[in-house]
Amino acid sequence: MIDYHLHVIAHGDRPMTVENILEYCEVARARGVRQMGITEHDRYLDEIDLAAFQEAREISRDVELRLGIEIDFVPGAEQRMDHDATALPYDYVIGSVHRVDNKEIDRATDQRIYDRYETYDLYAAYYANVRKAALSGRFEVLGHPDLIKIFGHFPQREITPILEETADAVAESGTVVDVNAAGLRKPIGEVYPSADFLKMFHRRGVPIILSSDAHAADQVALGYDTSLALVHDIGYREVATFRNHEQGTLPL
Repeated sequence: MIDYHLHVIAHGDRPMTVENILEYCEVARARGVRQMGITEHDRYLDEIDLAAFQEAREISRDVELRLGIEIDFVPGAEQRMDHDATALPYDYVIGSVHRVDNKEIDRATDQRIYDRYETYDLYAAYYANVRKAALSGRFEVLGHPDLIKIFGHFPQREITPILEETADAVAESGTVVDVNAAGLRKPIGEVYPSADFLKMFHRRGVPIILSSDAHAADQVALGYDTSLALVHDIGYREVATFRNHEQGTLPL
């Protein structure tokens, strides 16, 4: 089992030290995780301690460590994204959409964007960015692809055609989808992506990773009972893995 999207530094909560990394590894080991990928937010790039990561990787025996980064996909910020996506010897790069018109969609303390836009239009703009991220060629993994549902705001109009178009783009791109349990800890109370959206990816042969999106050690692999049941019911029997940008698989 893997946990390929999580944060040690998180939102500046703690430094990336060997001790802090190994604390995450200990929880991963106890919960049956064989590979763990540390994927800090790109805005904390300068705080990533590569030496500490490499030392922890040498020490950790039961849990193989991978280094990634989560890039905040923002159209027009290509120079910044390209720099951050190549700044360190990553094993893989996650691209995630957190913004529409450069305004955050997932900030619990400021949800005004949902009042400023008609909900269907906001969803359409969000998924247009998801498609652009997938097709940009910058990322191996597409992070939490339906994050827009985080607070339970849904349009009255049918969005299935938008989701189908997005699944087509992801399949065309060869990008792997992040099945992310963090949604279980948010107001929406469900995994990203939804079962219906994940079925669209499965029908198109899109590979997946599993992740907790942990921002603290006790969140590693949290919610995996739900995630594993979901992906198994839909028909997935393996997850994608990465080492030095080379993609492999592990059975579920």
